[in-house]
Amino acid sequence: MSKRGEIKNISKVLEDFVSQKHYRAGIDNLRVQEAWVKTMGENIQKYTYNVKYKKGILFIKLKSSVLKEELIFEKNKVIKLINQELGKEYVKELILN
Repeated sequence: MSKRGEIKNISKVLEDFVSQKHYRAGIDNLRVQEAWVKTMGENIQKYTYNVKYKKGILFIKLKSSVLKEELIFEKNKVIKLINQELGKEYVKELILN
């Protein structure tokens, strides 16, 4: 029960907790990483060894220079697909290394 004697819905409590700034960044990072894996599939995932998201930028480290060039060419499409998967515009920029 809350201080005022109201019962709070567990989803509301979790939403309030997660909305705190430092937790939000970590959860956003996980969501974007999951969207990358789901959107790009297993074949591309085999050549990915580091995926990080911070403040609208998705950083991807790749093992294949050929794949890197292909993804650079399709960068805007990749960003669009990931954001569609997330249902919100999280990714504004994609940096491939």
